[in-house]
Parts: sequence; C-alpha cells; structure tokens
Amino acid sequence: MGGEGRLTLNDWLLNISTLLYVIALLGVAPYLPRYAIGLGAGEIEVSMLATSYAITAIALRLTVGGLNDRGYARALMISGGLLNTLSITLYSIASNLEILYAGRLLQGVSVALFIPASLYSASVTEARAQKAIVWRSTMWGLGSALGPALLGLILQTLSWKWFFYVAAATSTLSALLATPFKLERVEVRGGGGGSILTKPFILSSLTLFTYVIAYQSLSYFLPSLHEVEGLPTTETTTFFTVMALANLTARIILSLQGNFNPKNTALTGVLISIAGYTVITVKQEGIEALIAATLAGLGLGLLFPSLQIISLLGVPRQRRGVASSIYTAMFDLGALVGPPTVITIAGGYRESLTLSTLITVTTLIPITLLKTTGKPKEQEPRP
Repeated sequence: MGGEGRLTLNDWLLNISTLLYVIALLGVAPYLPRYAIGLGAGEIEVSMLATSYAITAIALRLTVGGLNDRGYARALMISGGLLNTLSITLYSIASNLEILYAGRLLQGVSVALFIPASLYSASVTEARAQKAIVWRSTMWGLGSALGPALLGLILQTLSWKWFFYVAAATSTLSALLATPFKLERVEVRGGGGGSILTKPFILSSLTLFTYVIAYQSLSYFLPSLHEVEGLPTTETTTFFTVMALANLTARIILSLQGNFNPKNTALTGVLISIAGYTVITVKQEGIEALIAATLAGLGLGLLFPSLQIISLLGVPRQRRGVASSIYTAMFDLGALVGPPTVITIAGGYRESLTLSTLITVTTLIPITLLKTTGKPKEQEPRP
C-alpha cells in the first residue's frame, strides 16, 4: 500500500471516536466562562479555568506517552472519554466555583489520556501516517465546529442541564466507539528507538506553545467580555461557530489535497491568524467579529495539522507515544501560563485581546526557523 493508502474501517473508528470526544470537549469550553461568571467568578477566576485543567494534564503527559508506546492507547482513549463524561457531570451539578474547578482538574486527566493516545494511534498507521494524521485533524475541526453550535443551540432553547446532559452522552459514546478500535502493532528495534529531540520537533512544539497562549486567551476572555457587556449568548455561539467552520474548511482542504508542504502551510496559518486577531481587537461583535473569527479559524486549521506532521513524522514510530504526549503538553503549558499571565499584564478582558494579538506575532519566530530545516521525512530507528 502506498503512502496515500485508503483509510480503513478501523481508522474511522478512531476518527469518529475523536470527533465525538471533541464535540463534548470543545462544545462545552466556550460557555464555561459565562457559566463561571454566573457562579460569581471574576477575571482571575475565569483565567483559572484554563490553568486548573492544565495542571493535571501536564502532570500525566510523560506517563501517558510511555503507556502509548507500550500499546495501551485504546485503553487510554476509553478511559479519557469516560473521565470527560464524569467531569461534565460535575459541571452540571456545580453550585460554586470549587466544584467547577474540580471538574476542570478531572477534565485535565481526561485530556491527558485521550488526546495524545488518539494522535499517536493515527501517527503509527503504517504507510499512511500523514494522511491519517490529517484526517484525524479534520475530525477535530469538525468536532470544534459542531460542538459549540449544537450545544449552544441546546443552551439557548433548553437549559444548562440539557446542555451538560448532551455533552456527557456524546463523550460516553466516544469511549464506546474506541472499544473495538485495534491499534497497529509497532515493533521495537534497536533498543530505545531513537531520539525525539529533533529540530523540527522542538520548533514545532515551541510554535504550538506560543500560539496556544493567544488562542486560549481569546477562547476564555472574549466570552467573558460578551458576558460582562450584557451581550446575548448568540454572540458567543456565532463567533466560535464561524471560527470553527473556517477551521474545519481549512482542514478539509488539507485532507483532500493529499501531499502538501507542512512548513509553508504552517507559516501561512500563522499569518492569517495574526490578521484575525488584529481585527478582533478593533471590535468584538457584529460583522467585524465574524471576519476575525473566519481569519482566526482558517489560520488555526492550516497551522495545527501542519505542526502535527512536522513534529511527529520526524520521530521514529517507536517513540511517537512519548513524542505525542510532549507535543500535546505544549497546549497544556500554554493554557497553564497563558490566560493568568495575559489577564494580569493586560488588566482587563478587552486589553487581553490586544496582548493576545502581539503574542501571536511572536509565533513567527519559531515558525520561521522551521523553514530553515530540511524537508520532514518519516524516521525509522536503526536496527
């Protein structure tokens, strides 16, 4: 089978399980700041929603990476889906911020288990790894589009309880679909299987970390700004749905395109993102906000799949469990330090959006250095 081999039914079990997990995870995320403000949260308390999840996620990354490399990815995905269900259940009964934070800490464990296991499982599909990674990324984009739109509609027409019930059911179904998934066996040769500390891996991880600081700040502080200014929930729903649809569009284009230059695509994604973040600093509602959401979503959809390919395909298959965990931990690290730092420096929700734009600009440094490296080639360990 060639490098562009067709995806199998087993691949689609992974894809759909990932899709459902993301619907539950990212469908809830844009509304948590508004929910927290309803429970009495201030600016720092809102920023701690990101930090609390990241604390537990980062703590487990290396352990999960080792378990992936030992063949436990399916069990990790199942466990991650079920723990996400439990965390959403805690949100549904939260009467104070302490319970909400407890749910976020638990969701951090879920994220640490499911996301790297899912990415690792796609990266070791023999002879079609780039295609599998891009399609998994497309499922992520589809979930990020469907989740906020579907759950936002439920919230507007029904209630917070139904909002959480549907999210919990979706996460549980994700775990059930991961159960029959069969992980491809990876033979370990030559001892440790090679190093992950390659220049592409380091620079792509740094790019992800820098970008996520700005992305997480936008995700938490824009809904908060909508809430304190008395804007309807539809304003938040529309922004993140448009952003997610643009994100999905970019990922579908990459999926259908087959081979593409991930470094050029990543750089393009950063430049488009900068334009989107710049527009949102001007106006946070109306047509300008929709333009910003479209640009930011397109940039995100081009950047993230490209970074995954650059980082993982330069690492031997035997080491991609640890690599996927360390790489995805950069997202957690950005969430851990980003929103609290940004809101402390900026001093307000509106000012934090301007600072986030400046942070996005700094992402050009590692992404430009990536351009100086050679074309990424899939590594195999030496016998």
